[in-house]
Amino acid sequence: MKRYLLLLIITISTFCSAQKERAVFPATTMVNDVMYKDSKFNRLNIGCGFLLKYKTDTFAITAKHIIIVAKTDAMKTTNFEGDLKEWRMYRKDDKQQYVTMGELINKDTTDSLTWDFMMSAENYYDFLIFKIKSNHSNITPLELSTEKPELGDTLYNLGWSYNDKEGPQRVYKYTFHESKGLRFNMRKIIAPKNGGGLSGSPVINTDGKVVGIISGMDQDPVTKEEFSSPRHIDYLIKFFEEYYKNKE
Repeated sequence: MKRYLLLLIITISTFCSAQKERAVFPATTMVNDVMYKDSKFNRLNIGCGFLLKYKTDTFAITAKHIIIVAKTDAMKTTNFEGDLKEWRMYRKDDKQQYVTMGELINKDTTDSLTWDFMMSAENYYDFLIFKIKSNHSNITPLELSTEKPELGDTLYNLGWSYNDKEGPQRVYKYTFHESKGLRFNMRKIIAPKNGGGLSGSPVINTDGKVVGIISGMDQDPVTKEEFSSPRHIDYLIKFFEEYYKNKE
């Protein structure tokens, strides 16, 4: 009898641990369709994005470097030069659920939409912040974390890589490794072989709060270990503080 109870306890414990490992989050992430008045510049299914609740407002967030690829020949900065027809985010597993972007509120005419500028700029803030024109989705807006991750903290990345062709948003698992200025490195626990397409997707902590945005990769020069290297949210916090201060 004692042996039976011991086996039952071990089985239940193992089941609970497995369930805990399979973190489940509500639908929070979408993919981008960027459409221009001249359709030859359209880029569909490019990177990810998410909704962010701040105070009483909800905004749409994605990675700025996406428009290095998704731009017209005339675009030199994040000002769309009047060429943008529509920027839409939608659930990859249900395209009928979508959000259309309104005004880009952090446009920066000092940027250069080139990879060289992105890699060499001392302060490259890899965020686009849109007002929302219309929301036809059941996407759950996220909120910013008030605490930075620390060594060993479990973190999750929600979204789709380009290899994730269908199905619900993926939940990739990492641990916080180190901070490196505007970004931080995460050790891979459950991660795609190729993270292309996850740019702009949220990195959240175990409380479901945003701590970063997927922006690139990094590699240890000695061990050659590869890390996912998101941007810290410091820029978002400072931007919104100034944004609401100027609205008062």
